[in-house]
Amino acid sequence: MLGIDLQLFYIIQAFAASAISAALIVYLVPRWQTPSTRSLMLLMGSVAIWSFCYGMEFKSPSLAAKLEWVRAEYLGAAWTGLFFFRFSMAISGRKSWMAGPKSWSMFIVPLLTLVGVYTNDRHHLIWVSAWIDGSGPVPTMAYIRGIGFWIFVGFSYGLLLAATFVLFHTFLGSGKLERRNFLVLMVGLAAPWVSNILYLIEIAPVRHLDLTPFAFAISGVTFFWGVIRHQILELIPIARDAVIESMKDAVFVLDLQNRVIDLNTVAKQLIPGQPPAIVGKALSTRFPDLYELMNKSLMSGTDDSEMAVTIRGTKVLWRIRISELQGSGQTPCGRLITLQDITERRRNEIALRESEEKFRSISANALDGIVMIDPSGRVSFWNKAAKQIFGYHQDEILGKDLHGHLAPKEYQAQFRNAFSDFQQTGSGQVLGKTIEIQCLRKDGDIFPAELSLSPLKLNGQWHAVGIVRDITERKKTQDYLIQTEKMISLGGLAAGMAHEINNPLAGILSNIQVMRMRLLSDLPANLSTAKECGLDFKSMWAYMGKRGILEMIEAIDQSCQRAATIVRNMLAFSRKSDTVFSNQDLTELLDQTVVLAGNDFHFQRRHDFRQIDIVRDYAPDIPPIACDATQIQQVLLNIFKNGAQAMWETADRHRTPQFILNVYTDRKYGCISITDNGPGMNEETRKRIFEPFYTTKPTGSGTGLGLSIAYFIVTENHGGILSVAATPEKGTTFTVKLPLKRRGGNGP
Repeated sequence: MLGIDLQLFYIIQAFAASAISAALIVYLVPRWQTPSTRSLMLLMGSVAIWSFCYGMEFKSPSLAAKLEWVRAEYLGAAWTGLFFFRFSMAISGRKSWMAGPKSWSMFIVPLLTLVGVYTNDRHHLIWVSAWIDGSGPVPTMAYIRGIGFWIFVGFSYGLLLAATFVLFHTFLGSGKLERRNFLVLMVGLAAPWVSNILYLIEIAPVRHLDLTPFAFAISGVTFFWGVIRHQILELIPIARDAVIESMKDAVFVLDLQNRVIDLNTVAKQLIPGQPPAIVGKALSTRFPDLYELMNKSLMSGTDDSEMAVTIRGTKVLWRIRISELQGSGQTPCGRLITLQDITERRRNEIALRESEEKFRSISANALDGIVMIDPSGRVSFWNKAAKQIFGYHQDEILGKDLHGHLAPKEYQAQFRNAFSDFQQTGSGQVLGKTIEIQCLRKDGDIFPAELSLSPLKLNGQWHAVGIVRDITERKKTQDYLIQTEKMISLGGLAAGMAHEINNPLAGILSNIQVMRMRLLSDLPANLSTAKECGLDFKSMWAYMGKRGILEMIEAIDQSCQRAATIVRNMLAFSRKSDTVFSNQDLTELLDQTVVLAGNDFHFQRRHDFRQIDIVRDYAPDIPPIACDATQIQQVLLNIFKNGAQAMWETADRHRTPQFILNVYTDRKYGCISITDNGPGMNEETRKRIFEPFYTTKPTGSGTGLGLSIAYFIVTENHGGILSVAATPEKGTTFTVKLPLKRRGGNGP
């Protein structure tokens, strides 16, 4: 009765081990993607076959039937050691044993064992003889083993030993297991060893009984329980040597009690004093700063913060990320803390921020306008100088079409076409060059500008950066220099012409005087000569009067006098005259000139200077200016004369002629401006107004030298500036600027 019970017990445990193994395979199917799961499934499959066939061996009554099931047992038993080894390699991260020639060579011994089992009757390498041993409590198979069996056993035990060593080294060598996980690992590794030792030493009451299938089933259950239930793999990175240790970031793994269960070498370097036994210790005792920061992050709900740690005297900034580890069923099982060294990144950010601040400071204080446009042609950057040049505030222009706001209408199409080519290629004819263009201010004023354009590629798209300089004043200076050079060259020409004309003119004048004396005076020599010739002197006078000869002589004399005046003006124009400087009050000098103009102008009544309205606007406290009063009055009289004639001859008879007189200082100059409300002048006339012999008056009304002489008096004799601004139909303004300090001497 006792034997039947034992036999039934062995049969049940064999079938139970097979069923448990099969159930584990079914449970693991959803996780088959990982190598460790696939290896465990193969191990359990071989154990299930071995256990089932071993149970059938117990049930079979005859030797022949038992031997058939023994052969079937090897279909699972031959692979159990190999699959156990592959499972240990998989969970320890040693993937090189899972593929390649080294892996496939291990299948040779199990395959040859299977061949040997099914052909044993021919060579008896697996067992020499076999019988049913009834001496024990349960009838069992007994053998005399052959050399093939012992080779297979040695191969299987070698793999089992290697797997045991690998697992102990991986899990226990670094001391990273909790007690419950240690117990799971010990049971899983000890079960097959105990069963094999009992089987090989053949002690009663289990003599000839092989409990190895059941032991491997126990190992499978324990490993499954440890992996799935206790999160051995979740809490301890098996491939830590290949992954965590190679990381440049510091890594801490904590359990639910905030005890350190794993950390890499970088993390160990952060621990003050480098304590030797941090694993298993509370984080708060070994790294209180990190523990405090972790608690603050958990309380605030943030999983990303920063912390500074001093390592070997160097301050290092770390970015801390805290992640929750979850086991099966999304159950929390620990925390993962990663510390990333961001010291260099923060330095780069600070350097970049400083660079941006420098750029903003430079661009804000630049005298030239800096404008950036995006790939669509809209303004994306605008500095203060650009605002001063164009008149747009930053808020008004950012995001607006550049060409539509800053380019004159006649140039917009041309500029847009050029920008369209730039958008596609990032190149253009004006890139990298400085060109002169016409620009449009907010108030509608068109002005000349100098533009330097450079390409900038951001995120695969072309942007453009332009540096703009208002050259209005430069153009005026250029016009002034051109005018001065022209006047100098014409001055030399005038001097030569004056000398060439002066000699024959002097001869004509002297001869006219002689002719007048000999024809019109009753000198004794004239009377005696006429008497000798038989002429009646009085009759000759009557004849010349009736024939208009006397008027002709007077006309010749007047023409010569006018020509002499022109020659004198040309000589005055061509050379500096002696200038006597004295301190003068510009307001008094201007008022005196107005009085002189009223007294000296003898025009027709409609040109009477005294009928012109005079408006004075004099700034107070004008310092005395060193100048030649006579020459400056000559300049002012010439301006008054031209302005008066222009205003009286305008077609608008309903507008009262008016001069607006201003006296003020402009930096290093004392200034007099005279503005009339006459017809003005066009740009061409304005540019040529100071040229010698240029006049807009009818022939015979002027020589065209008055303003030329005035120009040289101001610029050459006084080192000042004489300029004119005019708008057609709106009037003209002449401005005389005299230095506050005279060149070559001290000012007043």
